[in-house]
Amino acid sequence: MAAGQSSGQILDSLCRMIETMVPEALASVMLLDRENRELSFLSGPSFPPGAISYFNGIAPSPDMGSCGNAALLGEPIYITDVAADPRWNGLREAANNLSIGSCWSIPFFSEKQEILGTFAITSKNRGAPTPFHRRILDIASSLAGITLRNHQREECLLQLSTVFRDASEGMLITNAQGAIIEVNHSFSEITGYAKEEVLGKNPKILNSGRQDQAFFLRMWQSLKDTGRWQGEIWNRRKSGDIYPEWLSISRIDNREGKPHNYAAVFSDISSLKESERKLYHLAHHDPLTGLPNRLLMTARLEHALKQSSRNPTHLALMFIDLDRFKNVNDSYGHALGDQLLVNVARRLSSHLRSGDTIARIGGDEFVVLLEQLEQADQAAVLAQNCIDALAKPFAITGHEIFITPSIGIALFPEDGDDAETLLKHADIAMYRAKEDGRHRYSFFTKKLSDKVKERLKCETLLRRALERDEFELHYQPQVNAQRGEIVGAEALLRWNHPEQGQILPGKFIPVLEETGLIRAVGAWALKTACNQMREWDESGLPRIRLAVNLSAKQISPECINHRLQSILSESGFAPNRLELEITEHSVMQGTAMGNQLLNGLRELGVSLAIDDFGSGHSSLMRLKQLPVHCLKIERSLVRDIPSDQDEQAICRAVVALGHSLGVRIVAEGVEREEQADFLRSIGCDEFQGYLYGRPVAAGAFRQLLALQTAPR
Repeated sequence: MAAGQSSGQILDSLCRMIETMVPEALASVMLLDRENRELSFLSGPSFPPGAISYFNGIAPSPDMGSCGNAALLGEPIYITDVAADPRWNGLREAANNLSIGSCWSIPFFSEKQEILGTFAITSKNRGAPTPFHRRILDIASSLAGITLRNHQREECLLQLSTVFRDASEGMLITNAQGAIIEVNHSFSEITGYAKEEVLGKNPKILNSGRQDQAFFLRMWQSLKDTGRWQGEIWNRRKSGDIYPEWLSISRIDNREGKPHNYAAVFSDISSLKESERKLYHLAHHDPLTGLPNRLLMTARLEHALKQSSRNPTHLALMFIDLDRFKNVNDSYGHALGDQLLVNVARRLSSHLRSGDTIARIGGDEFVVLLEQLEQADQAAVLAQNCIDALAKPFAITGHEIFITPSIGIALFPEDGDDAETLLKHADIAMYRAKEDGRHRYSFFTKKLSDKVKERLKCETLLRRALERDEFELHYQPQVNAQRGEIVGAEALLRWNHPEQGQILPGKFIPVLEETGLIRAVGAWALKTACNQMREWDESGLPRIRLAVNLSAKQISPECINHRLQSILSESGFAPNRLELEITEHSVMQGTAMGNQLLNGLRELGVSLAIDDFGSGHSSLMRLKQLPVHCLKIERSLVRDIPSDQDEQAICRAVVALGHSLGVRIVAEGVEREEQADFLRSIGCDEFQGYLYGRPVAAGAFRQLLALQTAPR
């Protein structure tokens, strides 16, 4: 019977039905010749004849695809990526010719539990079967086995009926004339129509009117040409609500090859559309204030520039920065700081014109796009409006907060004719307003570009500084909180310019960061510090830990995997005595690759410290994902201890958090005995600050170590 006409028709129908349920897939049944140990196509109505000839006669073996393995092992084989799976090596040519992405095969058995053959679903798409797909495969293989054994047909049809009935997707079947002859329960749940209300009706009753006639002409042409169609469509529920759905339609032909039925499977994708809308909003708006973000502001600015180039009106860009906003966060906490930003956004918005666009582009920085200005000096009036708007204090959680803005203004086309230039020049003008005393606005002028030129000059000098040996490392001691002995040293970069003298780190390190020079200079600093530690070790000085700052720019495969390992190998410095410090902000801004690289430090034996901890950036989840060995309490939290109760509480929390994670706690900026006494009382492990020593050159630090009697 397995080779007879009747079973072939049944299996062809089975394959077509499965193809209806699994769009863009081909279903097939292969029969196992037990005597010759060969698999041959029994059904595959949608497969090209050439493909059937190629697959006929394959032996159950490890490299003969999904069906060959299923017949060999007697178990389901779900190959999700055919191109990359060695189990398809013996059929690679056929897989490539047919562009097969995935193939899921399941065997079926005789009454004696001997393998009769396999049922498979083949798709051009890569991917694993969902629970729904697996259920379909199970049922389809059962149907194939039942057909071949010629019994239990009623049970098999009941199983398939259960799938139809219980599927989460809506399903409907029509006759060749388009009249609905069957729907499942999910159809009624999605559309609101009971089965009795739609039987005999045309699916046009669901038409929302959103698709034009051309849309449906293309749909029917696809059904005529290929026997299937799928796509997104808007339909109407019984209630009148319009909703989006993903619809797949397949044509089912009779023995003569003429359309006999049409089967449709659809899913309500309203929640998906809502998620897409929310994702778009999140991608283009600041989550805290709800204002447009930098991405959306840039897009609107570019559009406005195109519009302004075609009419005589002026356009201005205001860059607003809140003065001393960090003090608010430090004094009242980030929760209050966030609420202040929300209130500032609302107040600024209420004092702007309806056509103006205000965006928050980061931290306490806002940008305002002013369009259709009759005169350029209107920008000054609107800037003063913003200053006046923030003049009144903000009442937040019982506190009265005063905040002032510094505003920079750039005009189009006088100060730039593209978005990037205008933003840059407005930013420069804002810094001029701060330099002039804050709480004011400033227009961009050509003179302000001198500041940029000075920065470029600094960059040029920095590029030569390394090769001219102008950098130097100073070392600041880290001491045990209980014993007071030096247990570590932080290496700090200094720049000794031959003409300008020693340049403060705050002036040149940001330039190193922005230009990427920090990678080369950071590698020099790490190498120099490791060699210095080795020299001290060889001199018999106490073996202490070395802490070196790691910039976010240095978190790369080149710096972590290559330079770091090379430096440790060449210097001979023990990795378990090296601690790399990365700022809390860098941790939160880290990428998945960056986190993976930092986790690789564990394999090297190098420890990781979070610098400036307590600034409010980190999350416990992010800390647990990294090989953190040390938290360094930010110096601003130590400054007013023990008099400031809020800072006391924060320090207690940091120490408790760190110890719960099993990490060491180092307090930075310890300058007074009363600070040390309090920090010691709450369990702080180590101190660093002027109370125990300023950063000094290598020679002076060597003398400090020589005075120490710590065990070697």
